[in-house]
Amino acid sequence: TITMPAMMGFVMLIGMVVNNGIVLVDYTNQLMDRGMNCYDALTSAGPRRLRPILMTALTTILSMCTLVFSQDTMAGASRGMAIVVAGGLLYATFMTLFIVPVMYDILYRKKPLVVEFDEAELDDDSDLLKV
Repeated sequence: TITMPAMMGFVMLIGMVVNNGIVLVDYTNQLMDRGMNCYDALTSAGPRRLRPILMTALTTILSMCTLVFSQDTMAGASRGMAIVVAGGLLYATFMTLFIVPVMYDILYRKKPLVVEFDEAELDDDSDLLKV
């Protein structure tokens, strides 16, 4: 069943997964700013950021395992949160390490859309913005 602690676990999980993705994507962007192409930056960022991503994920997963496998009565209330966080983080860590670089490469190939505005068009529509 989905309990209130399990829902809190979902919120915690979202924050941790986004943090792991940011670590990988930010380092890839830094390497690309230094002049590397996209493929080389991704293949270099993966092994270099593997340890920080795994350290944060494994410490959280292992700490939640104590709640999952505990027979204590008070641990039963938090067991749903621990299962959500541990299982979700285990799955999301593999997704971060494998799917995020693939999606980054696919989306990087697409050229950004450039929209040009004529200043005369903006001046004519300025009456609509006035209240």
